[in-house]
Amino acid sequence: MIRRLLHDIGYVIAYVLFVGANTPDSVVKRLRVAYRLVGVRIVETPQVDSVERTIFLCPYRNLGATWFGEKWICHDILDRVDDGYVTYLSRHKGIDYQRPRGCADLAYCDESEYCYSEVSELE
Repeated sequence: MIRRLLHDIGYVIAYVLFVGANTPDSVVKRLRVAYRLVGVRIVETPQVDSVERTIFLCPYRNLGATWFGEKWICHDILDRVDDGYVTYLSRHKGIDYQRPRGCADLAYCDESEYCYSEVSELE
């Protein structure tokens, strides 16, 4: 129930955050502002083919790990809010937002403290 509530909160926030943003470029700019507002330090912003990628330090990755298990804040709380963004952007804007995840699967970004997200047109 809490996860659904967090998803719905993200969905509602997305209406405000992405008002007037109709392209991957404009969406990613707003996401980067949102990341910075919550204290995330952006490291790199490459464009790979037609995908806007944002690589950043994930400061909340191990927050609460002692009491709630590894990656609790990042994966059980923030990811549910991001899921609301994903739903909103695909449903209303035709944009594919791949929410933040660990860099282990990127060849040039294998450090565990880094995360990345991607934004592109829906295929």
